[in-house]
Amino acid sequence: MIEYSRIWVAGRAHRPTTARRVVSLIETHIAGTPLGSRRLAAVVPSEVQAWAADRAKVLAPTTLRNLVGLLRSIYAAAVLDRLVGRSPVVRLTLPAAHRERIVPLTVDQVRALADAMPRRNRAMVIIQAGLGLRLGELLALRVQDVDLAARTVRVEWQFAPQSKVRTEPKTGRSRRSVPLPRIVAEAIEKHMQDWPPAEDGTLFTTRFGTPYRHDYYGTLIFKKAVAAAGLPEGTTSHDLRHHYASVLLMQGESVIVVAERLGHENANLVLSTYGHLMPDSEERTRRAVDDAWSCAPDVPQTRLRRHDQGGQRRFRR
Repeated sequence: MIEYSRIWVAGRAHRPTTARRVVSLIETHIAGTPLGSRRLAAVVPSEVQAWAADRAKVLAPTTLRNLVGLLRSIYAAAVLDRLVGRSPVVRLTLPAAHRERIVPLTVDQVRALADAMPRRNRAMVIIQAGLGLRLGELLALRVQDVDLAARTVRVEWQFAPQSKVRTEPKTGRSRRSVPLPRIVAEAIEKHMQDWPPAEDGTLFTTRFGTPYRHDYYGTLIFKKAVAAAGLPEGTTSHDLRHHYASVLLMQGESVIVVAERLGHENANLVLSTYGHLMPDSEERTRRAVDDAWSCAPDVPQTRLRRHDQGGQRRFRR
């Protein structure tokens, strides 16, 4: 089946980064297993279940579910091509996927991180935390994307991992306008005074005048600053995006607005990821019920008398 899997992925309209990820999954977790050598039409559900159980030993539950979804898509295409009568990727038992609750960085932690960065990169922390940008969006930001007068920033481009060539954002909703807070505007202005933008307008460049790559900035510069600031191990630049979302929610922004600011397709992802960060509503619940009852007309109280029937206690008005 590996031959058909390769043909399938070659015919998909994937973005370059997605294509590389899918090819890697196919070559590592399908071609590199007994399942990959089986004839496409010969695979039965029990073999798929055994394959999934084996992959569960080396993959996180969420990654495994993505891999199973990939195999399901391959077989769905094979059914349409009439190469198999039905898909064997059915009724699989997979490990439960428990998403760890996000603990966002505080303002003090973000400040400490910015202070621990090299001077050339300090504004990048404030800007990402204050605009909620993805790393690729931050690295691709240009001076012409920033409107200081209108106090907005347009997210038009991104740098994909392993690339310094601008491409369109992740999804249609990712292309968006984000309100520009004062603290971010000040950080941008100071950064441009100290390090003028490149000829094409790129705001953040290395000392050689070239854009940063994901791995160089995220793995070397950012990771070193995380350790110097004493932040939790495993903190990445994406945690600044989590910080942004948590600030908006705590200040009362709706999940729909937060989804728009982050460039998500819908609000469901915001709810599932950040729902636990929304302000506690217990007091609002109490007040809502009390207010409703205080406005309602008085209802005469009735006496309840207890009686037994069939060995059971019941209540009547």
